[in-house]
Parts: sequence; C-alpha cells; structure tokens
Amino acid sequence: MLQTIQRMSATALLAAAILVTGCSSSSKTGSKDYKTLYENRQYADAYKAALEAQTEGSSVQREQAALIAGLSAAALNKNDEAERILRPLTKSNDQTVSGKASAQVGLIAYEGNRHGEASELLTDASNKLSGDEAARASLYGGDALRAQGRTSDAKAMYEKAQTQVQNDSTLKVLISDRIAAVTGLNKAGTGGFTVQLGAFGSFQRAQVQADRYRARAQAAGLATPRIVQTKNSAGALVYAVRVDRFTTRQAADAARTKLGADARVMTTQGE
Repeated sequence: MLQTIQRMSATALLAAAILVTGCSSSSKTGSKDYKTLYENRQYADAYKAALEAQTEGSSVQREQAALIAGLSAAALNKNDEAERILRPLTKSNDQTVSGKASAQVGLIAYEGNRHGEASELLTDASNKLSGDEAARASLYGGDALRAQGRTSDAKAMYEKAQTQVQNDSTLKVLISDRIAAVTGLNKAGTGGFTVQLGAFGSFQRAQVQADRYRARAQAAGLATPRIVQTKNSAGALVYAVRVDRFTTRQAADAARTKLGADARVMTTQGE
C-alpha cells in the first residue's frame, strides 16, 4: 500500500483525500454504489459507475455523480479527463461541489505549472470548504503562490491552513513545515555537504518528494527536507530536494545511508 501511495502524483493524492460526504443516498447505478466504490478506493469502478449515473436523476444527483467521476479520474492519474469533467462543477451553486471541484482542478493546474490559475482555484476552494479539506486546499494554494515567488502571500495561505486544520495530524505537520520553510525557521545546519533526494523540473514534484521523506528524515534525527532552486549539469533550472548540511563527506554519507536509495551526497555550493 505504501509503495502505491508513493507512486501517486500530488493530484492523485488530493483526489484520494477529498471526502465525498454530502452526496445523496441515490448514488447507485443498478447494484453499483459509486460513492462507496470511491470511498473504498476502487477508483476504476467508481469512475465507470459515476459516469453512468451522470445521465440519471435530478440535476443535483447528476452533479454529485460528475464530481465523483472527476475525482476518480484524478485518482487514476487521468488528469485531462478529470479536468474536463470537473471544470464545469467549479461554477456549481452548491458550495461543497464547487469547492471540491476547484480544489482538484487547482492541483491539476499546479502540476501543469499553471501556478497563477492554480493559486486562484485553490484559494477559492479554501474559502468554500471547511475543516481539513479547506486546510489542504490552503496548503496547496500556498505552494502554488510560493512557486510564483510570492513568498509573503504563500506564508499567509499556510497560516490560514493552520487555522483551518482539525483532525489530520499529518496535515498539521506539513503546514508547520511549510511555515518554517518560508520564515527561515527550518534550519539545516552548516557545512559544505548535503544529501539530495532528487532534482525536479517543477516545484510541485519537488514538494511531493520532500513530503514523502519528511518522516524518514525526522526519524533519523535530520532536518526537514528543503527545496533549493539550482541548475543541473545541462544548465537547466531544477528544484532540488535536500536534507541538512554537513561539515564532512563522512557525516553526509552516514545520513545518506539512513535516507535510502534516492539519496546521494552533494556539495552545498550554489545554494
């Protein structure tokens, strides 16, 4: 299960995290309840059943079916299909439907490097949703703002997320990490060596990798993974995920061993 989650994109992870409470009990097509299928992470079956249900019932029921069809498509990494289904729902008169759709389309835009559009959609979602769902939208909205270089706006969104989060303890930690990163409180020590966990062409993919390794770094007594804008060997701009700084290569090698196969020792030159 953990390996499956690690292979999922940020978009798929958000789709899996979005709750479907509020959908009517008439979420069945024949013997198939698409809401239950979605909640049980049977996304392919939920997608098929919800698509069929879009042609039945009242306009409210059709919207609910479309929402789950779109979220299921996103969980299956069918982003183009998910956006096609969900974008009309961002204008729904139902605040919950609109908020969930905006959150998902916003993250799809974010993964497509459409950061301005992403921050607008995710901000809209954070205003329409409540609790952990609103906090999650604010978190990713802050990431989209940060990717645009709007650090102060990103900090405000992270702080908003901190006031919204209720029950998700992992989400609370992620928000605290983001705030620490933008306020300079996430210290990584000093030294000429660091451990790199990968370099990515987009900020959001780097953030997914940083989130993935946060708990492992913490368990190893290392600093929270940070994202550094640098250049690769071909001269292209990339976002590198790095953990801590070390005065000797030997110390960096010891940390690399604790972090796993993705890790390699780098110099901190250029940070």
